[in-house]
Amino acid sequence: MTMSSTTTSAGTPRWICTVCGWIYDENEGDPDSGILPGTRFEDIPDDWSCPLCGVTKSDFITLDEYAALRAASAPTVRPRRARGQVGGSDAVVIVGSGVAGWTVAEQIRARDPDRPITLITADDGCVYPKPALSMAIGQGRDADELVEMSGAVKAKSLNVTLQALTRIMAIKPQARRLVTPRGSVNYGDLVLALGASQRRRDFGGDAADGILRVNDLASYRRLRERLDGGAKHVTLIGAGLIGVELAEDLRAGGHAVTLLDLGDQLLGRLAPAPIAARLLDALKAKDIQFKPGVSLASLESNAGRYTVLLTNGRALETDLVVSAMGLVPNIDLAQKAGLRVNRGVIASADDLRTSDPHIFTVGDCAEIDGRSYFYIEPIRRQAATVAATLCGEHRPFERHPVAIRVKTPSLPLNLCPPDLSVADLGGWHEKTADGADCRMDFLVHQQLVGYALAGSCVTQSESLQRAVIASASSLVSAA
Repeated sequence: MTMSSTTTSAGTPRWICTVCGWIYDENEGDPDSGILPGTRFEDIPDDWSCPLCGVTKSDFITLDEYAALRAASAPTVRPRRARGQVGGSDAVVIVGSGVAGWTVAEQIRARDPDRPITLITADDGCVYPKPALSMAIGQGRDADELVEMSGAVKAKSLNVTLQALTRIMAIKPQARRLVTPRGSVNYGDLVLALGASQRRRDFGGDAADGILRVNDLASYRRLRERLDGGAKHVTLIGAGLIGVELAEDLRAGGHAVTLLDLGDQLLGRLAPAPIAARLLDALKAKDIQFKPGVSLASLESNAGRYTVLLTNGRALETDLVVSAMGLVPNIDLAQKAGLRVNRGVIASADDLRTSDPHIFTVGDCAEIDGRSYFYIEPIRRQAATVAATLCGEHRPFERHPVAIRVKTPSLPLNLCPPDLSVADLGGWHEKTADGADCRMDFLVHQQLVGYALAGSCVTQSESLQRAVIASASSLVSAA
């Protein structure tokens, strides 16, 4: 795709990340990354990366080009049957149409124009930036506006057979066959991109089934429908990454928000206490309430609203309850097929192969050396590893510490927690502290293996990330 300059109807040059939907506005720049307001997109250094998902400058296109692609894609269709042969003894069959599944298809096709590929998904296969789900309310974007391309158009562009609206009932590894309600599907190699689901707890009360969980486009559409009709009060269960991002987004959309969490701080183990305290101050300034050490016990209907009964015996009135208690890899299908699973589907970092030599896994559902990766940058690297292996190449997945940009406009945050294998060997050290601006380093034997940045300090993230990658691998290997 070309990257010729363009302007919106308001005359403001803007570019959009094709992976996550983040928009670069030349008038605003990207101060958190050291790009000053007024910087033309063409003048941004080539090593700059998307501040939300970490992809490169080449993954941005103009908003005019983006609009043209959406128009060419046409409205999302609900295909009843696949076009082309579904599966086959020499086919790569991918299960799942999130960023992991589609990226594997892209990476294979970039290496091999002829390999038969079938992608099977329980939804319609449409392409949309999942990170945008936690910032779309404040932007006033409905579910349809987030769709970049229909599954049918995406499949055609890659010469991939798409079998949409199809659930996998079982995997038969010995026969290399999938069982679906539409019949059996054979495969030569299988890629499981099963994703993850919101963590669930059993809550009491006659309205417990009314608790929403936002993890995909369909659930975001339901949330928007429930928010129609004016400002609402929303109670969020969980003040981790998903919870704080949703809280900011809902507040930006004009809704009142109360955050509940059994822990004593925001962001749990992702952030050291001084950083979490600064974020809390920023959220309080926006009238977002946080109740630490407490969660929902039961949810009762109350004259068109809800009564939330808390674990501390108190109650509050609300219009909507959203669970944000973190993600759990989807492993049931793999487990029933006899694959090795733990928290996720266990895979080798060397090639992302599971315990079956013809089955690979990628994305939220995968577990590599006891770790799961729920962020776009490592998922795209996992997809490249799988595609390389299937095309006869060798490209191991490198287990870098992950940099997390928290989408909290009231206080920019960039976090890189230490690897779990070294987390007990060191501690957090305050490097800079000036009001909301703060930098903290996680040191092990005087080596930097993690960091937490707030405010203007987030501009240091790229250099610190390089330092962490350089030092952490040796410590992780020795642990």
